[in-house]
Amino acid sequence: MKFSKMLATALFLVAFTLMVPPGHAGTLRLGMTPEPYMPFTQINAAGVWEGLEAELTNLLCEKLTDDCERSMMAWEGLIPSLTENKIDFIVGAFSVTDKRREVVDFSIPYYNETTVLVGMKSDKNTFSDKPTADGKGQIVDAKGLDGKIIGVQNASVQSAYAKVYFSEIDTKSYTAADNVIADLTAGRIDYALLTQEFIQPFLDSKDGTDYEIKHQVPGNVALGEGIAYAVRKGDHETLDKINAVLSELSQNGTMEAMVQKWFFDKK
Repeated sequence: MKFSKMLATALFLVAFTLMVPPGHAGTLRLGMTPEPYMPFTQINAAGVWEGLEAELTNLLCEKLTDDCERSMMAWEGLIPSLTENKIDFIVGAFSVTDKRREVVDFSIPYYNETTVLVGMKSDKNTFSDKPTADGKGQIVDAKGLDGKIIGVQNASVQSAYAKVYFSEIDTKSYTAADNVIADLTAGRIDYALLTQEFIQPFLDSKDGTDYEIKHQVPGNVALGEGIAYAVRKGDHETLDKINAVLSELSQNGTMEAMVQKWFFDKK
């Protein structure tokens, strides 16, 4: 992250105040992160929260009768803070997975993302898919990855995928997806396993000239069932409110327009 972005993030954190009081009637406590993950979210150089999730969440809070009190924290701390009743719902490009369903409840998904394996154009390895052991889907064949290092974001569905299907391959986990790309360009890892939505701007940039998508990972239960908000397990009141707004935005075309704006119009 550039210094200017770091400074803006620091100022933004102070402005929002990290610690928020317990929720009260008419208020929803929102957990969010300053870690950049565009086109979903980032705090820009002016200290403004932007991206698909920023615009969607601001509209969501506007439409709810409750006020949203924002609490900023590291991405990995969002689910624990939710389960500890420090906040009421969270946003952070969370993929819906069975493992996460054990501790939180998910809203209607507002986006489905694609996972890709990215490496250098000069790398001549090619990849294919093979059936899973249970025959219920396809996974990436790990042939060609021996002796290679794959970078993933810690606690992500890509990290979970690597643990299950690349268990014999050397994998490095990073606290932020930006750090995966940084080590890829520094030559510390051979491949990045990230979402195409996040890494595509890098590939389209001057810094990404020498890199390309080596393989698109087939959809798999480990990679989740879309991106959604999460609420505490059993908090049906909050979940119903969020789902009602998401359903409205989906039916009237607002959701599609937001996705178009942040994922396609900004090429």
